Amino acid sequence: MKYTYLIAALAVFGVAGDAYADSHKMHEKQQMMAVPVNAGSLTISNVTGRFLIPGRPGAVFLKIENKGGADKLLSASSGLSNKVELHTHTMDNGVMKMRPVETIEVPGNAVVELKSGGLHIMMFGVKTLPEKGSKIPLTLTFEKAGEVKIEAMIGMPGDKHSH
Repeated sequence: MKYTYLIAALAVFGVAGDAYADSHKMHEKQQMMAVPVNAGSLTISNVTGRFLIPGRPGAVFLKIENKGGADKLLSASSGLSNKVELHTHTMDNGVMKMRPVETIEVPGNAVVELKSGGLHIMMFGVKTLPEKGSKIPLTLTFEKAGEVKIEAMIGMPGDKHSH
């Protein structure tokens, strides 16, 4: 009888231990992929993507920290998509709508967040739906900082962005 409890306890701790190890590995993977990219006075971080339904547009969210003079995000591109646009959400007669914007202002000594419900990057005509945990390449083009190559981490657990 004593051994039955011991075996049951070991089984529970073994499963819990495996779940903890898997969770810890996933967290380490997130940290390794979430390396900020520097371009002049800009630091681009927290780059995540959301692609929920095959054939539908996906969204990319990120944070731009500017420790210098004002800059502008002029465009974004990716080999994964036929068309990439800078977007925002607007209210039109009580209805939330997404609209493309020509540029995104990045004021000097400020932080700009591209997030769900606000400014974001939309990817249309995605050739292959990215898997959760994978990375997709993007190129951001800034007025002053120029072209900046980044990677978006796709839909990791704990990612609060949704679209």
